[in-house]
Amino acid sequence: MKGFLKKHFKENPISYIGWLGVLGIIGTIFFVPVFIPFLLCFAFFSYTKMQADELFWENVRKASSRGFWTVFLLDIGVFVWMLIRGMMMAGKIPKVGNPFSANLVTLPSFTVEQYIIAFFTLCVNLVVMILVFTISMMQFRRQEKKMIEEE
Repeated sequence: MKGFLKKHFKENPISYIGWLGVLGIIGTIFFVPVFIPFLLCFAFFSYTKMQADELFWENVRKASSRGFWTVFLLDIGVFVWMLIRGMMMAGKIPKVGNPFSANLVTLPSFTVEQYIIAFFTLCVNLVVMILVFTISMMQFRRQEKKMIEEE
């Protein structure tokens, strides 16, 4: 995979993720809120001139793992909260008379508010993932520069 990337993309391949920022521009023009967080992808253009060596790919792996696990744990927390919230709301929704849905979270118990919370969570996920990745990469770059200065 790395050989393919080096052969076909002379620049740092991570910088091509920056083109996803165009989706953010489309989101702002056409008022599509889910596309607006893609504006953060323009930050990936800063990796164009950075040399993609083994240390860089190791740092990318570490930073992307941090971003993934942060968003994963955030999702678990939000969706458990939504489940509890939905169960609390289920008691307030009038029952239709179906004996099989007695104390279960059914589709009607997830109101529009629940869908808005889920939508907002997905938007926040993208922002958090990109921010954690970018901050981690900046931190690794700073550590790398410190090691070079010490030598």
